[in-house]
Amino acid sequence: MYEDLKDLEKKFEIRDFPLNIAIEPSNYCNLNCVMCAHDKLTRKKGAMDIRLYKKIVDEIAKENPYTRVWLDFYGEPLLAKFRLYYMIDYAVKQGLKNLCFNTNATLLDKEMAEMLLDSGVHFISIDCDGFSAEVYEKIRVGAKRDDMYRNTEYLLQRKKERGLTSPIIEVKAMEMDENKHEIDQILSYWRERGAWTCIRRLISWGGRYDNHADGNAQERIACGSGIGILPITWEGIAVNCVMDVDATYPSGDVNKESIKEIWMRRNEYLVKKQMEHKWDELPEICKTCNDWMVVGEIRYDETGKLLEKSYEAEAEMLSN
Repeated sequence: MYEDLKDLEKKFEIRDFPLNIAIEPSNYCNLNCVMCAHDKLTRKKGAMDIRLYKKIVDEIAKENPYTRVWLDFYGEPLLAKFRLYYMIDYAVKQGLKNLCFNTNATLLDKEMAEMLLDSGVHFISIDCDGFSAEVYEKIRVGAKRDDMYRNTEYLLQRKKERGLTSPIIEVKAMEMDENKHEIDQILSYWRERGAWTCIRRLISWGGRYDNHADGNAQERIACGSGIGILPITWEGIAVNCVMDVDATYPSGDVNKESIKEIWMRRNEYLVKKQMEHKWDELPEICKTCNDWMVVGEIRYDETGKLLEKSYEAEAEMLSN
């Protein structure tokens, strides 16, 4: 089951450079999923300038090439098409060891699949929130269940045919009332086809949705999302947390500062206060957000072995 929150908090550490960085190639998406706040975004839509991207990658390569870099924040990365290949290729050539992205896989056609297998990306997490078409398409509005399943099956099959050990391909389900009766079917189906599988709990996106019950304030822990990852929008704005999808509370601008400068300042006004449980001194979005309750996931490898989440700066999780 999900890790105990108190035990989870014991693993959190204040570090001089983020273990996870989310880089947003763009904030466009081709779906309108029921549990997502993308349709509520008010910030401008656009795509990251490649010179800014290179600046970000170059610093990560210098500071810690094992930082887990997610090529998505609040958009669908496959909309970038061949540009995504270039972004991955550049990062690999600069020495980054943990390149990842999340995708809904609806645009994962055969050409895109072969390109990704060629690219050097280390980890692909594919969202699959239903086994039946009825459940999947009710949640993933705008998607076709059979298209997504066919695309993902092709990617897994071609990885096997080409004898590749990388990338790790994970199929992830967000557990909610609409699909909880199909979770076991989803996991079993994809495990049989060689995928890692993962279950995540429903989040509220910083209170934009009433997706889970309020917690007991006396039992509150430091938030893993607020401690362990630095999201960067396509415009280069670093924000405090991945739940701040509208970039309402910026922590810096990587066009003008280094990631490390922003992160160290963020440690002082956000992370330390989280670790010291000074809830009243947190930014307003953190004071009212309950997503600290749902940090974490249950992850299995392709054999069904439970994988323990690691918070160390290492490469083992995504390397072969």
